Amino acid sequence: MTLLLILLKRRYSWGASRHWRSVAYSAPMLWSSIHIPSRDYFDTPPNIHQRPKRIVETWLERSATCPLSVSLFDLTNSAESNPNPEKHPFAFEILAASRRLRSLTLAGDAELLLPVLQLHPADLPLLKSIRIVTPSDQIPSTTILEVPTLEDVALRITVSIDPLSLPLPWSQLRRLRLEFYRFWTTHGNEGGLDFDGALDVLRKCPRLELCEIRVNKYSAPYSGSSLGHDSSPIILPQLHTLILSDLEFQLQRWIPDLIAPNLRSLQIGNHNTSLGRSNHARLSVNLDLTRFTMTSLGELLESFPMVSHLQLVTSSSYFEPLSSEVDEFIPLLCPPYHLCPMLTDIEIVVPLEPSARVSDADVLALIKARMSMPNPLRRFQARFNRPMEFDVMPELQSFVSDGLQVDLEYPPRRRSYWAREGLDEPWSFH
Repeated sequence: MTLLLILLKRRYSWGASRHWRSVAYSAPMLWSSIHIPSRDYFDTPPNIHQRPKRIVETWLERSATCPLSVSLFDLTNSAESNPNPEKHPFAFEILAASRRLRSLTLAGDAELLLPVLQLHPADLPLLKSIRIVTPSDQIPSTTILEVPTLEDVALRITVSIDPLSLPLPWSQLRRLRLEFYRFWTTHGNEGGLDFDGALDVLRKCPRLELCEIRVNKYSAPYSGSSLGHDSSPIILPQLHTLILSDLEFQLQRWIPDLIAPNLRSLQIGNHNTSLGRSNHARLSVNLDLTRFTMTSLGELLESFPMVSHLQLVTSSSYFEPLSSEVDEFIPLLCPPYHLCPMLTDIEIVVPLEPSARVSDADVLALIKARMSMPNPLRRFQARFNRPMEFDVMPELQSFVSDGLQVDLEYPPRRRSYWAREGLDEPWSFH
């Protein structure tokens, strides 16, 4: 809004700017979204502190009756430093506008935000989206999670109870991001989600379109046959994005119960994906190989024949890798397996671990095999943990001429001898 007024002022005369400012002030939709940033409210003199409060009040007034999107980000202040700990300085403004809230983001001390977190569902008739972030040593009130109109939920909170017992309208949710921290009690470390619990979350949410779950609780390697575990089908007809991350799980076999015909992006593991997916990607899959056996990896790739973009990563893991040699996955993508017949884009990222080795010969064999298939590769990218063994590019020139993009990155070679070493440093005596 401020930027709009600056541009108008530069472009038009003062009279014209005043006209357009008047138009902006009389357009409630322009004021229907507000972000309240963090600042040290409790050590700020009252005369200075009142100015941002007036700005927020005026902003909300100009939104008239429009549904609101409100974001309050405050990881600076805490109840311990607040002389009036019963509420956050901006809690009243949010409470006063609660019946118009369509989207609410709260990041901060749970005790300070308690008046908002304890809002009754009747006070939030329009709320569809909520995001809550609290410090890892706090258990916030869950009353606000009972709102039946919620469709988009993101929680980064501490819970000592089973997260599945939270009063969310699970069956209505379309977008869900969960990061539950465990809580230390006299009985030990409680709460959090293990891998079986993550699958139970998926079972409770048949309307999901996007889901991201961090598995923060240790569980034995998932085999799909846990004693007493629910093995009913996980049917998610609208799911397009699924991310299962963190360090606390491994897969002895792929999830046989998952049915997601419209899945377009799948990520398994604790890594930041960098694989670019084009608008034409049928399915983009990003996998941390330390989570899989070769059997479970083969089962996954066989379950998703529409994979077009594949990123394979080996990351540091809480566990020992389930596969003894990371390069064992290479044959899975070559004849006679014929897995992923639509695959056009491969990225391999190998960190600095001696056990995680992919040779140049493996790379050459993989590219040649995929280029001989009816749907050949369009891009191959790899980052290695070792020097180049031999230059594969001459043997790939015919493919590159036909449009294949190849990007191979090796660590720089260490210089064995350099006569000027020490002469050009800032601390040099010369």
